[in-house]
Amino acid sequence: MRPQEARHVTLCPQWKIVLNAMIEARRNELQSKAIKQDRWNNREADRHAKKAFLEEYKGPCKFSGKYGPQPTQMELV
Repeated sequence: MRPQEARHVTLCPQWKIVLNAMIEARRNELQSKAIKQDRWNNREADRHAKKAFLEEYKGPCKFSGKYGPQPTQMELV
């Protein structure tokens, strides 16, 4: 394409419309990827926290103070 043709193409109003549409499409794509990355990071943080809880506190039973089966209480104290 010759420089005069390129200049003519870039000066026409359709060129701006096409460029704006391409920019908007890329913004939407970038926003979508950012949302997906945030969700993935949140899930990874949750998995890490769950693993740390299970390793540090040995699960919910030890954390709540219930180590094993409790005997049934026959009378109220």
